[in-house]
Formats: sequence, C-alpha cells, structure tokens
Amino acid sequence: MHPFTATVARKPIRISAGARPYLLTAPNQPTAPKAARDFVRAVLSRTNLSPLLDTAILLTSEAVTHSHLRAPESTDILLRILTTDDALRISVHDEAPADVPVPAGELGHCLLLLGHLADRWGTTPFEGPARSTSLWFELYADGAGSA
Repeated sequence: MHPFTATVARKPIRISAGARPYLLTAPNQPTAPKAARDFVRAVLSRTNLSPLLDTAILLTSEAVTHSHLRAPESTDILLRILTTDDALRISVHDEAPADVPVPAGELGHCLLLLGHLADRWGTTPFEGPARSTSLWFELYADGAGSA
C-alpha cells in the first residue's frame, strides 16, 4: 500500500449481474488523455453515477497521462470502466514494463490525487509479455460500499 493510501472502511466493488464493463483502447499519443476523459464522460453521463463525473474524469486524466508518458509510443493504452448501481472502478493499463523507472515527481502527483480523491485505489500485476501493471481506482456514490 502506498503511504498516501489511507485505510478505507468500504468494501470493494463486487461484480454482480448488474455490473457493466466498458472498454476503450487508445493509441499512445498526446491525445490519449482527452480521448479517455471524453469516454468517461460519455459512459457516466448515462448512469446514476454522474455525481462522480468530475472526480472520475480528473483521476482518469492523471492515470492516462502517466501511462502516456512512460509507455512506448508504439503501444496502446487500455481504459476499462466497470459500473454498478452505486460505484465504479476505472483501470488504466499500458504495455510499459513494470520496472521502467518513473521520473521523480511524475507519478507523485497522480498518486497524491488518488490518495485524496479515490475511495480505493491500487495497482494490479498484468501477466502479459511486458510484465506490466494496471493502475485502478474506485469511486462510490454517497453511502455506498460502507462496511
């Protein structure tokens, strides 16, 4: 767990019959963060999760920008949104190897925002050929996911 991550008293999102996945694959170009923001806006505006929209867009933009800056130009960035009636999980994956050094301060801003604004967040190993990781975060509507 990262030092900026506080222990939360919320249960993780549980995948249920009502969960909806949405996927976007974007080329690793300077326009990737905007494409991701537009995608999140389009998905959430059709749900009852629209109160989470501004926070979801900000955190998605930071995570995709981080991926864009560290991943090779020849790769794609994958954005996955999972929505339930009262929560969402957004995952950002790129094909940069997990051991690629990140310049000082580049990830710090992203992690700082995640630590302060996300209800839960973390990284998950991706067992693809590059041995990379996915950065994910969860946001809950008021009162959702309480322990």
